[in-house]
Amino acid sequence: MEKNTENGQLATMNAAFPALNSLPDLDKAEVAPTELLGEYWSPENVGESKRVFFAGFDTQNVIEQVTGETRELNIVKFVEKQGNEFRTIRNGSARLVGAFEQFARDLRPGMPFLITYLGKQKTNTGKFADTWSVKPIIVK
Repeated sequence: MEKNTENGQLATMNAAFPALNSLPDLDKAEVAPTELLGEYWSPENVGESKRVFFAGFDTQNVIEQVTGETRELNIVKFVEKQGNEFRTIRNGSARLVGAFEQFARDLRPGMPFLITYLGKQKTNTGKFADTWSVKPIIVK
């Protein structure tokens, strides 16, 4: 019976990958220096900054802390170089996302920016919102 189970698994694999025998040997392949999953960047200190490359916009499901309900959060994504590796980072601050959305038609993936966290500022509704400095970087 164990042989039938193995044959069934092999048949499933062959159906999923018709060219199974022609797949490359991944043990000999080079791993790209980019972490795709990345992390959510939530600065802790005023003045914290990052030099990043713009990567685009996306949405992310988040759980509301007060209601416990799930909602979609607009986020902006970046690529950051750390040593010889790259990693993706994302942020959903309404003001930061809005700053980039304002210029969306002029933005291209790979454009470099210096983003600095300026702290929280009280809004007209009495809530606090993150404030940012966003400056293009001129590469020479």
